[in-house]
This record gives sequence, C-alpha cells and structure tokens, in this order.
Amino acid sequence: MTQEPTKSPRRWVRWLLIGSLALNLVVVGVVAGAAWRFAGHGRDGGKAPPPIGALLYRDLDRDTRKALRSAVEGDHESFRARRMAEVVTVVTLLRADPFDPAALEGALQDHAARRSSFHQSVQVAWLSQVREMTAQERASYAAELEERLARHDRKHR
Repeated sequence: MTQEPTKSPRRWVRWLLIGSLALNLVVVGVVAGAAWRFAGHGRDGGKAPPPIGALLYRDLDRDTRKALRSAVEGDHESFRARRMAEVVTVVTLLRADPFDPAALEGALQDHAARRSSFHQSVQVAWLSQVREMTAQERASYAAELEERLARHDRKHR
C-alpha cells in the first residue's frame, strides 16, 4: 500500500492570512482612534457648553415656548419653512443679474433683526418667570442650572 504524501498548506496562504489579520487590526485601530478623537476624548475641554439662550428657552413653560415660536414663524407654517424661505431669498438674490448687494445686505439684516427679536422675547419671558420666584426658588434653580452644566461637561469629556 502506497501512502500519498499529505499536502501542507502553501506558505503564501499563511502569509496572506497573517497580512489580512494585520490589515484588519490597522483598520480597527484607525476607526477606534477616530471615534475616540471625535467624541471629544484626547482634547482639552471637550464640547462647549450649550448657549445660555438655549438654556433659558428650554426652561420656559410649554405655552410660552409655543407662543414665541409662532411669533417667529410669521406667515410660515413652521420654523423650518421660514428658514427655507430665507435661504431661497438669499439664493435668488445671489443669482440675480444684475446683482444687487444692497438687497442681499437687507435680507441678511432682516434675518439678524428677527433672530435678535426672538432672543429678546425669550429673555423677557424668562426674566418674567424668574421675577416671580422666591429667593429660595432662584437658588434652587441656579443649582439646577449648575448641575445641568456639570452633566453636560461630564458627558462631553
């Protein structure tokens, strides 16, 4: 009885598998490093705290927020629709021939004025609520704001 020699796997297959494993590890390392970096790790400070206007707006009662939003939306059915209309206006003015820089500047100033007016309305409404608080309620509210900022800081480190 003759014995057939067993074929050992070729060396190049072994090296191909080792190379494939090494390449996979490199890809995993790059992806993990990018995820770590863009999650705020490895940088000093992490993500900036939320703007004070956002904190104030979120603390207004639901009816006040709804009234402020509807005042800002104007003739549009939503904030998004108003924003889209503003972008369409700017694009139209950019494409106009002849180009009218004064009209474009006016559109940008109108947008800035509406935004400023909204911020002022939020501040007035928020101050109205704070004025009605007792000293103890204001202190408790201040502590709550500090805690929210601390949670935000811990989350974005």
